[in-house]
Amino acid sequence: MTDINDVIANARPATKTVPLCLAGDLQAEWEDLDRQRRELLAKPREDSLASDGGELREVEELMDAIREQMAEKVVPFKIQGLPKRPWKALADQHPPREADRENGLDYHADTFPLAALVACCIDPKMTPEQAERLVDEALTQGQWDELWMAIISVNKLKVNVPKSVSGSA
Repeated sequence: MTDINDVIANARPATKTVPLCLAGDLQAEWEDLDRQRRELLAKPREDSLASDGGELREVEELMDAIREQMAEKVVPFKIQGLPKRPWKALADQHPPREADRENGLDYHADTFPLAALVACCIDPKMTPEQAERLVDEALTQGQWDELWMAIISVNKLKVNVPKSVSGSA
């Protein structure tokens, strides 16, 4: 028979890691090089013996260098769910406006998400002021949406056991 005290003691909150590349300026450079690469690949080779593919290799090396720079700018945000009561208490501190209720929300759409980010992001830890700066100055809407969806996911969705990838289970 299962002991509920053991269940409670062994429970761990849902956690997700959201890797965000904060070098958006390099994305355009990489895409420009990728266009050049595709154009070079599409060109008919008039003299395959004379063409050593040097230009293509050069473009690919530049793409790899940019990819490495972008990879160095990836910041993993570790998001951890809160137990039910602390999550509700946090939401209660940010009561919905009438417009929020009309949109089906049970929290203030402008203030609660930032408070939830501060409460749920365990790495890197941040203050409310830092969270506001992160969202207002550093993240795109898409990056913020990805973080917010992770926060919602670890707090509102259940944890499922993944299917086996080995095929033997």
